[in-house]
Amino acid sequence: MAFTAASVMKRANTILQDVGAVRWTAPELRDWLNEAQRAIVLAKPNALSGSVTLTLASGTKQTIPAQYTVLSRVVRNVGNGNRAVRTMARREILDSQIPGWHDTATLPFAASVQYVWQDPMSPREFYVVPGNDGNGEVEALVGRNPTDIPLAPGGGLDIDDYTTTSEFEDIYQGILLDFVLFRAFSKDGDAPDAAAQAGSHLTLATNALTALGASQTAASLAMQYMTAAAAG
Repeated sequence: MAFTAASVMKRANTILQDVGAVRWTAPELRDWLNEAQRAIVLAKPNALSGSVTLTLASGTKQTIPAQYTVLSRVVRNVGNGNRAVRTMARREILDSQIPGWHDTATLPFAASVQYVWQDPMSPREFYVVPGNDGNGEVEALVGRNPTDIPLAPGGGLDIDDYTTTSEFEDIYQGILLDFVLFRAFSKDGDAPDAAAQAGSHLTLATNALTALGASQTAASLAMQYMTAAAAG
């Protein structure tokens, strides 16, 4: 279910008991909401994901554009018969059998990709086999950076004017809210229990992100198991 920036900001305003958004202004809540979006993607780079077309550079090594956070999977070639691309689990076999595979003189570069390999420690880079001739494109599933919520017209002092729809799925709404409240209560560091309130909301947000990541990992592993079982 889609939700707007205003829905998160109004819930925060209610919990803060700040009628009229005087102590915590709408622009301030909006700044913290943008910060919360970035925090989520920093902790979970595939929180915002989708299929995109990547234009390949000449050679074996490829890097995804700066607006993307992580490469999750290369699916197929775009054009060149739309041939499916397979993922190499281990590069050592290729290195052993064709040591010069990075050189077009040993393994001729082509527009169509057959295999990809990615080091888990380098989520924004991947290698293609054969090396690309600079004319290839692939469809890939990537994570991307969030777009900042813009300041509402007229100075942005009215929370109701923040009608921008969030890019995140509804399941992230509570996490965004807790991050905003963490920042809000941190502002009142001298108030009684403010530090405890801030810490509580930060814990809620991080625990929810951890649980969400664990559940998605389990689902992914289950799907891989069922796919392997069906193939075997």
